[in-house]
Amino acid sequence: MKTNIHQLSKLITGAMLCTLSSTALASTHSIVIAIDGLRGDGITNAATPNIDTLIQGTWTQGYHGAYAFYAQTMTDAAPNSGPNHVGIMTGVTSTKSGVTGNSDVGSGRFAQYPHYQSLLERQNSATNTVFMATWATDFQITNEADLKINTNDQANVNNTVAILNGTYSDANWAKGTTPDSLFLFLDDVDHAGHSCCFTVDDEGYVSEIQDVDRQIGDILTAIKTRPTFASEDWQIVITSDHGGRGSTHGIHAADNYTIPFLVASKHVAQGYLAGTPHNYDAAPTVLAHHGITPPAHMDGAVQGKNVIAKKPQNILEDLTTYLSFEGNYQDRSGNALHAQVGGGSPEIQFGGKFGRYVAISGQKEFLTFGNPSSLDFNTSSDFTLMTWYRVSGDQTGDPVILGNKNWQSGGNQGVLLLANEGNGDDFGINIASDHSDRKDIDPIDYTFNGWWLLVATFDRDGAATLYAGSPNGKLFVVSEGIQNVGDITSSLNWNIGQDGTGSYTYNLKADLDDLAIWRRALTLDEVRQIYNQGAGVELNTLLGNTPTNHLSSASDFVVGSRMSVQVTTVVKGDTCGLEWDATLTGSERNAKFDCEGRADPMELVVDKVTVNGSEKSVSGYLVAANGKGALEWDANKLSNERNAKFDQNTQGDYLTVRFVADANATTISTQAYGQECGFEWDNTLLGHERNAKWDCNPNRDTFRFTLLDK
Repeated sequence: MKTNIHQLSKLITGAMLCTLSSTALASTHSIVIAIDGLRGDGITNAATPNIDTLIQGTWTQGYHGAYAFYAQTMTDAAPNSGPNHVGIMTGVTSTKSGVTGNSDVGSGRFAQYPHYQSLLERQNSATNTVFMATWATDFQITNEADLKINTNDQANVNNTVAILNGTYSDANWAKGTTPDSLFLFLDDVDHAGHSCCFTVDDEGYVSEIQDVDRQIGDILTAIKTRPTFASEDWQIVITSDHGGRGSTHGIHAADNYTIPFLVASKHVAQGYLAGTPHNYDAAPTVLAHHGITPPAHMDGAVQGKNVIAKKPQNILEDLTTYLSFEGNYQDRSGNALHAQVGGGSPEIQFGGKFGRYVAISGQKEFLTFGNPSSLDFNTSSDFTLMTWYRVSGDQTGDPVILGNKNWQSGGNQGVLLLANEGNGDDFGINIASDHSDRKDIDPIDYTFNGWWLLVATFDRDGAATLYAGSPNGKLFVVSEGIQNVGDITSSLNWNIGQDGTGSYTYNLKADLDDLAIWRRALTLDEVRQIYNQGAGVELNTLLGNTPTNHLSSASDFVVGSRMSVQVTTVVKGDTCGLEWDATLTGSERNAKFDCEGRADPMELVVDKVTVNGSEKSVSGYLVAANGKGALEWDANKLSNERNAKFDQNTQGDYLTVRFVADANATTISTQAYGQECGFEWDNTLLGHERNAKWDCNPNRDTFRFTLLDK
């Protein structure tokens, strides 16, 4: 063990070596923070303000961030900790290191493929290196670092801060020693994943990511408040060893492979990293920062200089076709790339994510674009596939949402966006030029009855990325590199709801809305714009086309008119539509909300219109179409609530609908025996239905009125 005297000797030796070594070694500092079990979409969904400043290049003046949420683990070993920890530290994959799992780390070929901190020490023995980890197995990786600490995450964060502040000391580290290279492995996110789930839907997993961000914030503050910080040149690298699925990992699939990679310094470009970064890029990236040319044996590459060109100013640039399904299958992009019925009888219905949608019922129904040259993405063209998607249950088999290949084999030429790549409710992508370069990027598990945004982007020099935005505001992401995929030109048609042949065994059963294709890969920021935390942004509005007729305070209401409408709301991520019950008791039917997205047509009978600032109130009646009754409140009141019903023998009870600028924030109220009552849905879900009621506290839920007679 080194003594404090030895440490002092190192400092003196270092001063003498400065004249012989690269000046970079004397002025540069680095810290690698590896977060065990952090999926690539973890940072995308959790509140991570400190990491975000590094990504955005706003941490401190002069520093930039080069980032990939689509980075990858190695694939020549299962995505487990052992081989990937070794890869992060040595820059080589399992084939070279010989480490294939967690049990053979100690037998790795570290003499041939050393830890990057060992290489720093060998280049200049005066370099002050620190290695900290929670997992004891990490200390089986040969490393010549000066200081090694094996303790829990928070204690190691505290140690890191103390080292940066100059207050830490022990037999191997003199108080006040300047750290040149720090390595910190944090384990608690992995523990949270194993405790329940490696998913951003799990509160415990997300909470732990947010706690790690707090810890990183403490470290960043300690770096920035160093007295010598202004003259120091820091590099911060953040990555992970694997993602996960359920409560485990080690599965050869994109949800296990996809991880983050971030490098922040004064010398990197700002933006998203080009190509497909890997976690084993960490070692060469740090060495290059310290002025050392990475050894030729390293599989990893230096990251930070090459970023993707900035996105276009207009999200609609290179939009090739866009189907809004507002009464037809016409392309609203202006390119006249229309779809037509390819088989069966798909139906356009009301109650979509935005206005109308196409319902494909699983009875050999599909739409087709044919095989136009504008949808030939050959060997190098980037592209994006997008749609909103809703189902009420598991798919049968593995049907196609959109694609142009023969799905009898995933090795056939072409590309597919898939509705089932697992157990009946998983999204996925398949792309190939032949069997040798087939890629399956999956799975993302989805829920029923709510609208999901699906976006598949294909960066032909980098990764294919599947985004799936859930109804509850979570944006799931999986990726995999597709640089080696060749010509995907297919002689088959581009079909919606079927593969390119139009005759695949399994038929899609789903509702689709706002389907679009671009000849470029959308960025995460653009996907977020369209997703809008689940509320969605209709492309029609971005195009400046006539917007879908969702009624708001901007709408025109004429006294004496009867407006044909549907009334919907979103309840816990599900779209629920106002309906009348089939059971008729006397002259009355119960009012209810169908949370599989269906809604009965109604008429809003306009008796009076009042404008108050930005609010427009319409008073009158809400009447079910086809003589099924008018909306009323029940005479009986229980715990300040009254049942809502449709009465076929009356004009209904007088009510007021208050419209504001947000079409999704409409409220309905009435007067019952002189008491104001607000229209609501009941919290109890029976099957897929909720009771409709009047709350006389009064509380009100929010709704959306969609005009049917355009």
